[in-house]
Amino acid sequence: MMKTLTRSRFAIALCAAGFASFAANAATADDTAAVIEDLKRRINALEQQVKAQQAAPPAATVAAAPSASAATSTAAPATGDFKLTWGGYAKFDVLSSRFSDAAVAQGTGRDFYVPSAIPVTAPGVANGREYTDFSAKETRLFLKGEGNVLGYKTGAYVEFDFISGQISQATGGAGNKAITNAYNPALRRAFITFENWEFGQDWSNFQNLVAQPESLDFVAWPTDGTVFVRQPQIRYTTGGFSVSLESPETTVALRRAAGAATFANTNDNTVPDVVAKYDLKSAFGEFTASGIVRQLTDRATVGTANDTNIGFGGSLAGKIPTIGHDDLRFTLSGGQGIGRYLAINTVGDAVIGGDNQLHSPVVFNGFLAYRHPWNEQWRTNLILSAFHANTGKTSLGSDYGGDYSRNIRSAAINLLYSPIPKLTFGGEFRYARRDTVGDNSGTLERLQFSAKYAF
Repeated sequence: MMKTLTRSRFAIALCAAGFASFAANAATADDTAAVIEDLKRRINALEQQVKAQQAAPPAATVAAAPSASAATSTAAPATGDFKLTWGGYAKFDVLSSRFSDAAVAQGTGRDFYVPSAIPVTAPGVANGREYTDFSAKETRLFLKGEGNVLGYKTGAYVEFDFISGQISQATGGAGNKAITNAYNPALRRAFITFENWEFGQDWSNFQNLVAQPESLDFVAWPTDGTVFVRQPQIRYTTGGFSVSLESPETTVALRRAAGAATFANTNDNTVPDVVAKYDLKSAFGEFTASGIVRQLTDRATVGTANDTNIGFGGSLAGKIPTIGHDDLRFTLSGGQGIGRYLAINTVGDAVIGGDNQLHSPVVFNGFLAYRHPWNEQWRTNLILSAFHANTGKTSLGSDYGGDYSRNIRSAAINLLYSPIPKLTFGGEFRYARRDTVGDNSGTLERLQFSAKYAF
């Protein structure tokens, strides 16, 4: 309004000046005075007219008639403060690995710590191998949308990386290290949120995220000591309590596997896995407790069993402040028939006994991680981890190639440096040992250097 008024007065003043100059050259002094007085009256009249127009309310806008397609649409308009963001990180790794007992093909066993990928042999026949691998395929991207749409809290999330879907080069799944090092993106998480509900693929509700240590390994948790599963699910959360129905799947060990214990998915489940979890934040730290009940089924898909059984288990995790800015993080998990949830499916859910029935070993695992910041830029993490499968009286040694894991333990220590926020350089050393029911064993020694920038 002020800009319009200023422009109007400026135009009027110019007109007045022009007419005044003209009058001065074309008339006598008396005539000039008369002309000026007349111009003043006209200027005042014009100013009053401008003020009256600006004070009047705006004219009503006539709504355009909707098009035919809009008139027939029943969808509500998507109004609200919906916000779209994206991010992730770029990461470069150098891994120098020594396997004590046998060769390991390029793939996940050399990209990150996979307990079941540690080769084992009988005493006296070991043939150790060493490798150095350069990689940038852990690089990760995500796209996130969230906001209030028509009064409802709504969101969506999609995340992928270039390492999750890789397998060994022998099967054609990994990129070509000789020329391009090109790796395909793999879906990690993709879900929709609506108020308290979540629909899609995410970390299992059985997994406790609060205790995640700071590690250079792709699986930030020590894999032999944690619950680790991403899968489709329906989850409801209220306050600190959440319950979910998750994708069911039974993994069964193959009988008499030659040289290695392998597992196959039965794809026979009819009932989803049921998980409940409670998160607690207090002055003593952050804690989560979760429990699971699930169906185990094999309708002679994998072996000769035609049986259904029950699996169940629980997990407790926490992050406890200690001295200064130090903290202690831990997870303890255990149960029966939950093998695919622990230690990234190291032993599977069940084996097929001589009675052609499903038998599930009792499994336990856990880790302890201590974090110590030296200052604002430097910190160290010490991580101890272990896994145990109680095979009981089953004849796993002879029936499953003697390579079915019984005990796994590992230790890792790192030194991390962040010269600026979100940029981290670091080195980490890990030692791990795997023992099987056939009394065979193997070890892994790995030194890893990484550079990571989150954005």
